[in-house]
Amino acid sequence: MIIIDSTQDFNSLAQDCKSSDIVLIPIPSDHSSHPRCSNITGIYISTLNNMHNYYISVKHEESLHNFTLEQIIGVIDTPHKKYVPDIKEFMHNFNIKNLECCNSMAYYHSGKKIEQEYTKAHSKLYSMYWNRKNVNEIIPIYKHIEYCQELDKKIRAIIDVQPTDDSGYIKMLNFMKSLSKIESSGLNTPEGLEYSYYNPFTMTGRPSNTFNKINYAALNKADGTRNKYISRFNSGGILELDYDAYHLRIIADIIGYKLPDSSVHEYLGKQYFATDNLTEKQYSESKQISFQILYGGIPKEFLEIPFFNKVNKFIYNFWQEWRLKNHYKTYLYNRKVYKSVIGEMNPQKLFNYYIQSAETELNSESMERVIKVLEKYKSKFILYTYDSFTFDFNMSEGKELILKIKNAMKYPTRVSFGSNYGDLKDVSSKFS
Repeated sequence: MIIIDSTQDFNSLAQDCKSSDIVLIPIPSDHSSHPRCSNITGIYISTLNNMHNYYISVKHEESLHNFTLEQIIGVIDTPHKKYVPDIKEFMHNFNIKNLECCNSMAYYHSGKKIEQEYTKAHSKLYSMYWNRKNVNEIIPIYKHIEYCQELDKKIRAIIDVQPTDDSGYIKMLNFMKSLSKIESSGLNTPEGLEYSYYNPFTMTGRPSNTFNKINYAALNKADGTRNKYISRFNSGGILELDYDAYHLRIIADIIGYKLPDSSVHEYLGKQYFATDNLTEKQYSESKQISFQILYGGIPKEFLEIPFFNKVNKFIYNFWQEWRLKNHYKTYLYNRKVYKSVIGEMNPQKLFNYYIQSAETELNSESMERVIKVLEKYKSKFILYTYDSFTFDFNMSEGKELILKIKNAMKYPTRVSFGSNYGDLKDVSSKFS
C-alpha cells in the first residue's frame, strides 16, 4: 500500500495508470452530504495488472502532501477502464471517460448492489460528529484505506466474473449517467439549489428518489410543498411533460396491440360503457376502471374487450414461465429478476413488477434522447418521476425546444407550465 506523499510516488502512480485498468474509490469530505455538494478528501486507486494499491489525499489533517483533483484527474483519465463503486455519485466530482459502475454490474447480474460496510471507527465518528460537514478529513487515513481495501475485494470479485460488454448492462450504465446529470441540475428554490438523489437498485428497478428526508418522487400537490421550486432563469418557469395513459401504452407495445394516439381512456371507455359518446362522468370512471383492472386483476366481464383479453393471455403465459424458471427477464435490458430476490409472487403482482421495470427501462432511453436535445440549450432537466419529466425552462428557448422534448419522449405526452412546481397548468393544446 503506497500512501502518496511525494512527487516520486505520484509519478509511480502515473506510470501504473498508463498501463492498467484501475479501481477508483473516492472518499468524500462529508459522507452525509449530497455527492454534488461534498468535496473529496482522498482517493484510493488500485491497478488490476500488478495489484499496486495507492491512496492519495486531496485534503486531510494527516496528509504530508495534498494534491488537487485536477492533478489526479490528469493521471487517471487514460484510455483504460476505471471501475468505480457508483458511477452516478462519481460523476458529480469527476468528468473522465471509460468508467464502469460496479454497483450497476452487481445489480444487473444478481439484483443487489455491492454492500459497502464502514469500519467501526467510521461508524463511531459519524455518530459523534453527526453535524460536522468534513468528518472524513479527521478520520485516520489508515481507516479510509481499510474501508477501501475491503470494498476493493468486493469490486474485484465482481470484475472477475461479470462481463462489461453486455448490451443490457451498458443500457443500465447509460441510465445511471442520465440520473447523475439530472441530479446535478438541482431544483432551484429561493434559498438556492436542492439536489435529489435517485436509487435505481430497487426490486423492480424503478428508482426511489429521497434525500435529506424529502421524497422528491412524491412531493405533495395539495399543501404548497411544491411551490418553493422555481426557475433559476429571470425569464423562466417550470415545465412538465407527463405521459398520457403510460402503462396502458407500454402494455400495448409489449403484447403487440395497437392503441390510438388519441385518448386511450376514451377508446377503452367507449367499450366499457358500450357507447360512441362518453359523458364527462363516464370518461372519469373509465380511468378508474382501467387502473383497477391493470393493478388489481382483470374481471371476467372485461375479457370480452380485445385489449384485456390479450393482456390476460400475456399474464398467464408470463406466470407459467416464472414458475418454471424462477426468474423473468426485463423488457429492454433483459436483466434477470430472481425469485430469491423479490420473494413470493402471484400473477398480478408479478405482472405489475414487470410493467414497472419496463416503464423504467423505456424512460431511460427517453431520458438519454432528451438530455442529448438539451446539450445546446440553457434549460435544465431537473426531475424524473415515473411517468413525467420536469424541466427548469428558459422561456427564450421557446416552443421549438418543447416540441423537440416531446418528440424525444416517444409516447404521447401532456404539457404543463407554471411559475413554480406547485402551480402547473395544462397547456397541451398549444403543442398538439
